[in-house]
Amino acid sequence: MPEILSQSPGQQVTIVLQTTFGGSRSDGYGTPVVNRIIFPNLAMASGYPQPMTRVDTGLYRFVFTLPTGATAVGSYIVDVTYTSPATGNPIQTFFQVVVTAPFGSYSISTF
Repeated sequence: MPEILSQSPGQQVTIVLQTTFGGSRSDGYGTPVVNRIIFPNLAMASGYPQPMTRVDTGLYRFVFTLPTGATAVGSYIVDVTYTSPATGNPIQTFFQVVVTAPFGSYSISTF
């Protein structure tokens, strides 16, 4: 199931992923990898894939900073994959990051 996060331009985003096996958090999975971040204009962020950081048993995080300005407003997709310990098959999940203007209208115009 996808997760939806709400942010503002220029903020740091922290993605948290929990891997469970048999109802408990488990490290039996391969390290989750952020495959790509898709911007609102459907362009891809450079520098991916990148592994997530293990925080605790079966708990991983990934931090990135959103761009600034009016063009940063919109929906981002963070695509994450990890491997099932039972089947060896990849498991894919995604996070949606909705970036809105911090105070009403947000424009790149100058007055």
